[in-house]
Amino acid sequence: MVTVSEEAAADYELTAKIATEAFALPDVHFSAERIKWLYERAFGRGTTVLAALDDGRKVGQIAMIGQSICIAGEIHPAVQLVDLFLLKAYRSAHVVRKLYAEVEKTCATQNIRYMLALPNDKSAPLNARFLKLLPVMWMPIRAGVSLRRPTSAAIVHSGLLKSMRRDQAIELFSPFTCPTDENGTHWDAKTLFDRLDDPTRDYAVHATANLLLASAPRRTRGVSYTALCAFFARSSTRPSAHDVDELVRAACRHWRQPMFVYAGANSRLPKLPGAPLPARLRRPILVQLRDVSADAHNVSFDRFQLIDSDFA
Repeated sequence: MVTVSEEAAADYELTAKIATEAFALPDVHFSAERIKWLYERAFGRGTTVLAALDDGRKVGQIAMIGQSICIAGEIHPAVQLVDLFLLKAYRSAHVVRKLYAEVEKTCATQNIRYMLALPNDKSAPLNARFLKLLPVMWMPIRAGVSLRRPTSAAIVHSGLLKSMRRDQAIELFSPFTCPTDENGTHWDAKTLFDRLDDPTRDYAVHATANLLLASAPRRTRGVSYTALCAFFARSSTRPSAHDVDELVRAACRHWRQPMFVYAGANSRLPKLPGAPLPARLRRPILVQLRDVSADAHNVSFDRFQLIDSDFA
């Protein structure tokens, strides 16, 4: 009989092995090093892993990544549900229900107010059925091409994050700390650095006086592009359309990839980069949310971008 319990000590090598076997896709290979970083450091509040066990042998799991979400001027503890998988022989509605029931119990025990997910087509109806997660937004995939050079006078910084010391990066990020009057994932300078300090991937950061951009090189279905992972506006300012254009140019020039992709919402931007792709080419990314408190109310995000998930 399969049981579900919280992992006391994570075995990242085993988790990567089981996840790769469970997804069984030729181009999907989970990295133990990246899982360790994602679960321990990426979002600032650690991770609770609920493991499905058959006579003590791990056969699947769901991970609850702890993070901070700011809603209506207050910062609340939240969890993002990721890495739900089961080995083929153990896939059943019964086992999935057990995993989801344990998620509910864990949220109650840890006083988690918000549950969040960016599910695939299979997980979305399960999240809605078992956890009552509802659509909070869709993130259209936007794309464009940037061929012009940035204006050197406008760019105050552009370079690889790994070429900076931690204290240098934190000093650069500090003016762009997320304000509490903005609904969305809450990032300060230290947590933003940890989110970008992925040992298995490279990120670059670019800044004008009023706007910061994190970017990364990505490749999807054989197409290389510059991923615009997140924009952050300087506190108490409103960046211009020129700021957005300059940072997109800086990112594309840094990665030598003129095609760029952005997905998300950011109310502080005067415009979003690129143009939305037709849904027939690339379905928008669904974001699900549930407020588990007794006084739950409707939530909308002012800012939610790729960096707020494990997609970027």
